[in-house]
Amino acid sequence: MLALAAFGGSARAEDSPPGQWTAPEVNEFSDWSVACDNARDCTALSVSREYVARVTAHDPGDYAMPKLWVKRRAGPREPARVFVDTTVWGEAGVGPGPATLHVYYDCDGDCTGRAYRLIPIERGRYELAPAEVAAFMAESVASRRAATRFADGTMHGIISTSGLTAAMRYIDERQQRRGTVTAIFAKGPRPARTVPPEPSRPRLTVVRGEESALDMPVGIAVGVLASRAQLCPVADLAARDPLYARYRLATGQFLIAVGCSDNRHAPRRLWLIETPGQGFAPFLLPRPEQGRPAEMPILPNSDFDPDSGLLTAYSDGKCGWRRRWAWTGRVFDMVDAVEMPSCYGIPLHQWLQTYRAIPG
Repeated sequence: MLALAAFGGSARAEDSPPGQWTAPEVNEFSDWSVACDNARDCTALSVSREYVARVTAHDPGDYAMPKLWVKRRAGPREPARVFVDTTVWGEAGVGPGPATLHVYYDCDGDCTGRAYRLIPIERGRYELAPAEVAAFMAESVASRRAATRFADGTMHGIISTSGLTAAMRYIDERQQRRGTVTAIFAKGPRPARTVPPEPSRPRLTVVRGEESALDMPVGIAVGVLASRAQLCPVADLAARDPLYARYRLATGQFLIAVGCSDNRHAPRRLWLIETPGQGFAPFLLPRPEQGRPAEMPILPNSDFDPDSGLLTAYSDGKCGWRRRWAWTGRVFDMVDAVEMPSCYGIPLHQWLQTYRAIPG
């Protein structure tokens, strides 16, 4: 089963340089970021790397800096939903939250337009009243900022809408709404029924497992050492490998992990599948969210959860990407991928989804 020579020159490990961490599906328009996944489920938010660089370099002022989110699923009947998020790393501050959302106009003072009602969802998170989304979007083109106010009318926060229109047009294009009555900014006469339905998500059969004894048959152990020497040339083969792990899978196969770096602060692992009686091999990891060729199973910050059957890797803790795969008995398939280019207090569960399958 082992055929390392076939991988040597072409397949690339998942240790991409920082400039390649962000998937093409994550687009940044001025102060906004937007992404759509494989079911054309789209999310946009009022944070980008350009925005973070600017607010980091300059005093943002005394007002709060909530984030504005827009979410829309594909299909003719799915509406755009708008959310205001006042949390930082998922934590809401003390005291009352905003009650209304406004378009903010430049003037001598704090000039805002019509009050759009915010509906509390949970502490720190609010949804713009659905009936008022279209009016807010239409008014937002007149300014590059929005504002939130408390229930008594005093100012709460300022939100950048520079890039909002471009992000919404991107969603219209990805969901094939342009020229239809369902588009946000690219409206046309075509009826809603001409918008394609949401694509079905792939369904995966996930092989789960359990932790296993570390001892391997001598022949397998020798082969794994040779594979590590070939695929992980910077690893110290003479030293104890703290990243070594072995899991027995429900198929009777084994999942093996060995260290593949020389930097304990930036650990990488090589993941191998052992099939008793047949040997072992480094099965490639697919990258359907980018349409890129499958990559060698050499992953940064990676681990396997035998209960869920998910192999997880991430680029960093505060921003970057997280990707998850599952072994199906024959190949690895991607389960999901999320990205967040901007390091700005956004917890992992709010990162932008670029791919999602349904594991079973």
